[in-house]
Amino acid sequence: MKASMHPPKLIASQPELERFLEYICDAKHLAVDSESNSYFAYRPRVCLIQISRNHEDFILDPLALEDISPLGRIFADPSIEKILHAAENDLIGFKKDFRFQMQNVFDTSVACRLLGRSKLGLARILAEEFGVKLDKKYQRCNWEKRPLSPEQIYYAQLDTHFLIDLRNRLHGELLKKNLWSLAQKEYARLEQIRLNPPRKWDPDGYLRLNGAQELPKPSLRVLKELSAYRERLARSTNKAPFRVMNNEFMVRVAREMPGNLASLLQVRGLPSRFKGKGAGRLLRVIKRAKS
Repeated sequence: MKASMHPPKLIASQPELERFLEYICDAKHLAVDSESNSYFAYRPRVCLIQISRNHEDFILDPLALEDISPLGRIFADPSIEKILHAAENDLIGFKKDFRFQMQNVFDTSVACRLLGRSKLGLARILAEEFGVKLDKKYQRCNWEKRPLSPEQIYYAQLDTHFLIDLRNRLHGELLKKNLWSLAQKEYARLEQIRLNPPRKWDPDGYLRLNGAQELPKPSLRVLKELSAYRERLARSTNKAPFRVMNNEFMVRVAREMPGNLASLLQVRGLPSRFKGKGAGRLLRVIKRAKS
């Protein structure tokens, strides 16, 4: 079932942001979510922020806004409860990208867990509570790309549209079962969440790839060089490493150890970036490991 909702309002300019912040500054509850490009980028960032007040939905585009820092005042305001689902990644992203510190958090996922529910995914909860379908394929789309499709906007809107109603139902259950004080402790812990340390590459990580254990030593040397080359390329192009070369392809190359361009081009799963000039560079990596 597709939810019947008014289209969200897109906030992509400073005047729009100022009017929006003035409108929500006296809200009692705000539903909040974000989308990032973590499935695509070596250094992911927040690409979209969704906020709902009552049944009005707003989508903020931090890639278009010159200065999103004024939103931090709303997030830090303890008189406004911010409702998120599985808030940890969102809070880390807000803190890392914008230095936002969020106060007065209500996490619907935490509430569901404390109430003994085993299925904590938002798609499942929305289907059970409100009879709407959230297409999970958009969790892994590239939210950095513009323009956003109508399907992406609808998905993003659904992430917050029902959260306040869900919060009210869950809050009542928490009170009824004397779990509200425990939930508040969990929420206070989330508010103090710390940033993850910067991503570090493990030079021995190639040894744990599926299939590496069966490779002879010469092939392991190739796999090690491929792993290091992938890391350098991912960092320099800001691509997720598996989008440069996936693990299965690297193990396959290490096993077959192609010695010339023709044999390299025959390796199954060769990424398109290595079918042109990149093929020569990749072949040099292989030859260096073999020698």
